[in-house]
Amino acid sequence: MAFEPSLPRGLAALRRADLVAAEGHITAALARQPGDPALLEAIGAVYAKTDRPGRAEAAFREVLSRRPDAPGSHLGLAAVLIETGRLEEAATQIEAVLRADPGNLPATLKMAFLEVRAGRAATAEAGARRVLAAQPGNAEAQYVLGLALQQRGENVPAETAFRAALAASPDHLGALSHLLMLAARAGQHAEASRLQADYHAALRRVRVEERVRGYRVAGIEAFNKGDYRAALEAFEAIAREDPRDPQVHLHIGSTYLALGDQTAARRALETSLELDPRGDRALAELGRLLALENRLEEAEAMLRRSIAVNPEVPEPHYYLAGVLMARGDGAGFRDEMALSEDLRRRSAGSALEIMPRTDEPP
Repeated sequence: MAFEPSLPRGLAALRRADLVAAEGHITAALARQPGDPALLEAIGAVYAKTDRPGRAEAAFREVLSRRPDAPGSHLGLAAVLIETGRLEEAATQIEAVLRADPGNLPATLKMAFLEVRAGRAATAEAGARRVLAAQPGNAEAQYVLGLALQQRGENVPAETAFRAALAASPDHLGALSHLLMLAARAGQHAEASRLQADYHAALRRVRVEERVRGYRVAGIEAFNKGDYRAALEAFEAIAREDPRDPQVHLHIGSTYLALGDQTAARRALETSLELDPRGDRALAELGRLLALENRLEEAEAMLRRSIAVNPEVPEPHYYLAGVLMARGDGAGFRDEMALSEDLRRRSAGSALEIMPRTDEPP
C-alpha cells in the first residue's frame, strides 16, 4: 500500500480485489489529474464493488460525457443500473458496446443475463455459451447458462452448469439457491439439506461483509487521507467481526507499517499469511518490512516467494530491486526495475469486468 500511487497499480489492486489499495492508488492519482477519464472509470469500478452505486454511476456518467464511446464505462454503468433495477437503461448501455464491438465478452454476458431475466432463454443460452467458449472457468457465464437451461426445463444440464459456477466461485449464492431448488423438487432430501447448510453458511459470510462495509469504506478513506489511526480503528473493527479475513489483517499490517510500528505490522502480516499462506500481497509487505529492518537476505527470500505466487504484480519486483541494490547487485537491480516497469505498463487498461449481483435467495 505504500507504493507510489498510479492508475496501473490501482487497476492491478482492483483486479485482485484489494479494494483498499485500489482506492488509495486511484484517488491519489485523481488528486493529481482531476477529471482524467481513465481514473474516473477506475474509481467508478471501486465504488461499484464497495456498494456505493450513486458515486459509481456519477463517475461512469462523467466519463461518458467526455468519451461517449468508452466501453468500460458503458458496462460499469450497465452493472449499476441492473443492480438498481433499471434494466431497460442497462440494455441501452450494453447495446452501445455491442454495436461497436460485437465480440465483447463482458457485454455479451451482461446481455445474456438481461435476456434470461426477460424470459428469452434460447438467446441467453447462446450468449452464455459464447462467453464460455472463450472463458470456460467464468462462474457468471456458467450461472447464466444454468438459468437459461432451467428456464427451458432442462434441469440436469442446468444442475451441471450451476455446479460449475460453484466450482469457480464457492460462495455463489445464486448457484447454491438454484441447486437447492432443483434438489428439493427432485425429492433429494439429504442433498437439499446439505445445500441449504452451504447456502446459509455463504449467506452468513455475505452478511458479515455487509456489516463491515461501512468500516471498510471508512478505513479506505482514512488511509487515503493519511489518518492512519482512524484507518487502523476501522480495519480492527472488521477483524473483530471477521477474524478469519486474511485481507483485513494485511491492511492492518500495512497501516502499522505506515505508523512505524514494525512489531505490530509483523504480527498482523503473519496472521494474514496463516490464514492464506499464498497471500502474495502479505508476502510482499513482509518482505518490505524485513528490508526496513535491514534484514536484506530474508527480505529477498520473502519477496521472491511473493513473486513465485504471483509474478504479474509490479510492487514485489520494485521492492526486490531496492533490496538487490542495497546488497550490491546492480545487474539484479536493473532486471527487477525493468520487470516492475514493464508490468506497470502492461497492467494499464480497463479493469471493468463487473457483473450484476446474482444472489437470489431460495
